[in-house]
Amino acid sequence: MTISIGTFNLNNLFSRYNFQAEIAALPPHEAGGIELTFSQGDVQARTFMGRLVKAKNPVDTAQIAQRIRTMDLDVLAVQEVEHIEILRSFNRDHLGGLYPHVALIEGNDPRMIDVGVLSRLPLGPIVSHQTATHPDAPDSRVFGRDLLGVRILDGRGNKLLTLYNTHLKSHFVPAGEDPVAGAARAN
Repeated sequence: MTISIGTFNLNNLFSRYNFQAEIAALPPHEAGGIELTFSQGDVQARTFMGRLVKAKNPVDTAQIAQRIRTMDLDVLAVQEVEHIEILRSFNRDHLGGLYPHVALIEGNDPRMIDVGVLSRLPLGPIVSHQTATHPDAPDSRVFGRDLLGVRILDGRGNKLLTLYNTHLKSHFVPAGEDPVAGAARAN
């Protein structure tokens, strides 16, 4: 049996919403304004290094989907996905449900980007290594994001292989930042 496997960085596949709206007229019983009330924890702004994270351009998303369809893989490891629901939505809305099996486990990244798997073949056990530590540094994680292990099965439920997917960090330290503090943050 031949199985085609590939990987693709979805480059910040986030679920972002445009909260802009227009109001034609206020209801007559309003005193000239609209009052919005939020409780603590109701709203979470997605930021990285003090900046809001923007939504992906729809044209870019369509181009990525076209590239994935052209690859025509049985199993696709993906990186930089915010959460499983946006991965399912991307598969449904942009890939036409090409992959009936989808897996993603939240990792450790402060940008909230995770790794996942899209598969035409059934999936078995899914293992996350997000809590793995090294004996010499028991208070820090080995993986800055995650190492996702996914068992790929045949149609009868037999193990074909185990696929591992990770997304290594760049270790970039911006100019002007203390190199020691920057290296600690980047790792």
